Amino acid sequence: MDDKDRFGVSLEEQLAAYKAKIEAARAEAKDKGQDFFDRWSGDLEALLEKYDKARYKLTLLRKGGGDAMVELRHGMEQALTDLKSAFAKAKGKF
Repeated sequence: MDDKDRFGVSLEEQLAAYKAKIEAARAEAKDKGQDFFDRWSGDLEALLEKYDKARYKLTLLRKGGGDAMVELRHGMEQALTDLKSAFAKAKGKF
């Protein structure tokens, strides 16, 4: 397994963990009632959009090669950082 594959597997695991956290937050919001869920559904959707963006960048990273690898890797790391930051902010609201 080369560096690109190891990096991709690590990111895949991190993304899966964040997807599970987002789904858990969604379930928790639903458990708190429809009003609560409606109030925070926009934040949950924003988290899912950031997750989808990170997932897309991971797909590009896996398909990329050579010189594009460095740029794609940086983009993927930034997308994951954005997702982590958004999740931390949203989690404080729950």
